Amino acid sequence: MRTKANQGFTLIELVITITVLAIVATVAVPSFRNVIVSNSVSFDRDEFFTLANFARSEAIKRGTAVTICRSSDGVSCDNSLAWDQGWLAFHDADADGSQDSGEEVIRTVGPLDGQVSVAHGGSDERITYTSRGLLIRGDGVFTFSHSAGSQFDKTVDIGITGRASKG
Repeated sequence: MRTKANQGFTLIELVITITVLAIVATVAVPSFRNVIVSNSVSFDRDEFFTLANFARSEAIKRGTAVTICRSSDGVSCDNSLAWDQGWLAFHDADADGSQDSGEEVIRTVGPLDGQVSVAHGGSDERITYTSRGLLIRGDGVFTFSHSAGSQFDKTVDIGITGRASKG
């Protein structure tokens, strides 16, 4: 005697499966979006944090000042830009914070995600490290915000000693 093998799902099993999937998707999708937004802000904040630490390290290694400024083209500084338009670090031989002819660009970072903005709580237009890694100008808190809300804000605090810390 042969028994008939199952040929598939019943209609009730299919409806229950689809209902469970819909509930899981309703809960998971908004949470996943929040993770994506938070990671986007963290990535941009980490780019700036890494650049600040790199500039400080290069100033010590080269034995001369290094300055970070705003730049959209990666070639020259432009104080009229917002901090989210990109940055460059350059060897600042005379430590004046201005990029003069012959001062080498040592690292650039392009514009940030279009929904991430940066606000600087300090008054200086640039960040300059001395050959000892101390700060000449540019201390303050840099706040990275997403258009989705302030709950995603992340910060980089550059203290008067030149040390950068994430918040």
